[in-house]
Amino acid sequence: MPQYKHDRFFKFYIQSLYKTKGDTLQNIQVHNDEDLEIDLIFIRRENPGWQQEKLGLFDRLMQEHPTIIIEHYSSYLEETDINKSITRKNLYWTQKQKELVEKSKTKQELTASGRLSKQAKQQIENQNPFTWILTVNCSEKLLNLCNAQPALELGSGVYRLPQILRMGIVIIEQLVDSSDTIWLKMLGNKESAKIAFESIKQLSPDRREKNDIISACVRYCVYLRDIPSDNLTPEDEDFMRTMAEIDAWYEAEINNAKLEGKIELASTLIRVKFGDEILTPQIISQLQKLNTKQLDDFTVAMLNWQQPIEMSEWLTRGEKV
Repeated sequence: MPQYKHDRFFKFYIQSLYKTKGDTLQNIQVHNDEDLEIDLIFIRRENPGWQQEKLGLFDRLMQEHPTIIIEHYSSYLEETDINKSITRKNLYWTQKQKELVEKSKTKQELTASGRLSKQAKQQIENQNPFTWILTVNCSEKLLNLCNAQPALELGSGVYRLPQILRMGIVIIEQLVDSSDTIWLKMLGNKESAKIAFESIKQLSPDRREKNDIISACVRYCVYLRDIPSDNLTPEDEDFMRTMAEIDAWYEAEINNAKLEGKIELASTLIRVKFGDEILTPQIISQLQKLNTKQLDDFTVAMLNWQQPIEMSEWLTRGEKV
């Protein structure tokens, strides 16, 4: 399933699940780089919603700190993912802290010596986020590498990194199957999500969070292609068909963009190796007939080949791959 669908569902899922308990900020730019964009920040509110809508282990994670960054990975967690999470958080907090300090100074929240008051410092510190990385799976080697320790008070599958990093990892496949974990299991792999979805459907129809999450699941069609039709309204079925068409169009556009990029790279290499005059409309047409793998192999062959060769032989070699 394309990563964008997981990201889209994850953000809507958290927002729907926790809208009575806090505020969520999405797609926070911390640098001029898409990889350094924070997916979601949750700012907790103290209100009865925490008692009325109990979400088990997920609630305990979200109450770790007044401000939480949530990162979600729909496959194995990699070392680069952790490094980027640390970088994103540090970039965000460096800028945010400056803004908060200046704001406190403007409000004259200072001691007699001109320093920030203890209360002002605490209010600022409450906005220094703790990061939870939610991942489907993670290797033991990576956990050891980042010195992650089991958070025994939270149960199996939950780890804390060194305190200075203000970060923890939740490995969804390691969580026990129970009513305490179903809300997190919805962000796991296909099978765990289906099981969790069935458990959520069994909850009281009066539960707001149950109804909102089922709507979110149907809206984004994540893992739910096999829902029996008698569980869906005609509007739901129509929406899922529309979403399937949109997804197919989106994937086709992405694939076309990738293919065009590979054709452009192959064309550039042809110009460099053989000169502009060789890149005739006929040659371009032949390139456009190659699939992604053929274009990749064709490009590698051109990069590695040192002797002159006829263009027709290059393309024939590509077509035979």
